[in-house]
Amino acid sequence: MISKPRTSNSLDILYELEFFLENHDQIKGFSITDDLLQNFSLDELQIENSKFKNVSFIGSSLPKIDICDSTFENCDFTGVNFEKSTFKRVEFNNCKFSGTIINNSYFDSIVFNECILNDAILDNSTINNTSFSNCPMRSIYFSEVSHRNIYFSNCDITYSNFSNTKLSGLDLRSCNISRIIIFPKDLKGVILTSEQSLCFIKLLGINVVD
Repeated sequence: MISKPRTSNSLDILYELEFFLENHDQIKGFSITDDLLQNFSLDELQIENSKFKNVSFIGSSLPKIDICDSTFENCDFTGVNFEKSTFKRVEFNNCKFSGTIINNSYFDSIVFNECILNDAILDNSTINNTSFSNCPMRSIYFSEVSHRNIYFSNCDITYSNFSNTKLSGLDLRSCNISRIIIFPKDLKGVILTSEQSLCFIKLLGINVVD
């Protein structure tokens, strides 16, 4: 079950985000719109009960960030470093994560809706109660991921690396999965269409002769 963010209806408006973070390491109870935080560096930033809209974080280094009960709309995280971070009850709508580094991180009750995650790195992460809907995810790095209750709907995960990630229980029938990297041992329990299953026949050592 994916829990929704516990975000207040009444939030204070925060202007000049970068200037604010030069003296603070926590964003709590704020609404932030049409702002820039590009090529900014800060470890262990905490974000709680806040809303972001049209905010660019391009090229920033924000490892060990802790985000909970917050929403992001039309935000750009291209090339951001979120290594070793924690995300709980967060919604991302129409956001860009191209080449974003989010490995060794923890996700719980997260929604990615119409987000671009091409070339994003989520290796060695724990991802629970999370949905990816209508997301381009080409060449994403999703190896050695531990997961429970994650959902993919109409996503393009072609050329993605799922090595050492067990696909048991994942329903990928609505997704484009051509040329993904996966070990045969990790295919058990995945839900596919009959056409999709043909992509993995060679991996299983099966030769089909008409």
